[in-house]
Amino acid sequence: MSLMYKYPAMYDAMVNLFHGKALKKRYALIAGEIGDRKRVFELGCGTAMVYPFLQQGCTYAGWDLNDRFLESAKKKGACNVQKKNIFDSHDYPDNDVILICDVLHHLVPLHTKLVQEALKRTKRLIVSEPAQSFKAWKLIKPLSLALSYTFGDYDGINDPRQLMEWGYNKEKLQAFFSGFGCTKTISVGWDMIAVFDVRNTPAKAADAPAEASAGGSAAIFSA
Repeated sequence: MSLMYKYPAMYDAMVNLFHGKALKKRYALIAGEIGDRKRVFELGCGTAMVYPFLQQGCTYAGWDLNDRFLESAKKKGACNVQKKNIFDSHDYPDNDVILICDVLHHLVPLHTKLVQEALKRTKRLIVSEPAQSFKAWKLIKPLSLALSYTFGDYDGINDPRQLMEWGYNKEKLQAFFSGFGCTKTISVGWDMIAVFDVRNTPAKAADAPAEASAGGSAAIFSA
């Protein structure tokens, strides 16, 4: 894994640097969409950066495979975090909200499967991902890989070449989320937050293709 993923404090600092002021705004928006007195379950929770933003009536659980990140999460007060595979959906705890934040772009082409499984096992799903394509990195692939393996976005589990397959600009990401019946999307910084109310999600949403066609009636906001 890269240095960022070996040292949680470095990871948090780099994420804050990359996102700037938009990061706190993003987490505040996510916390607002979660609401109060909700059981929150985060897939790929990392260092639990969202945890300090949650309303006090919420409970929080998270899964990740990075031991150092889980220890950092516990130091933030997120004690109910576990080392578990996020694809083991049959073991997901009871929850009101599942959160997936900055995870899908690591998982291509399995990102679709994770959304499908999460929608089956929650009342509300909230996803936040970069609304920009990383495919241009292929033009400087050797340099991009060298930087990723050493300093960048290599978590030690997912091949950084998968990042280069993330081809979702704002329009394509909106279409992808709409294909799963999202209730609304919110743009903040370079990210897009999608909210799915499962009771309103079309019955066939779980079978939506990875390259969903544009459409749907999701409300679109910019923050």
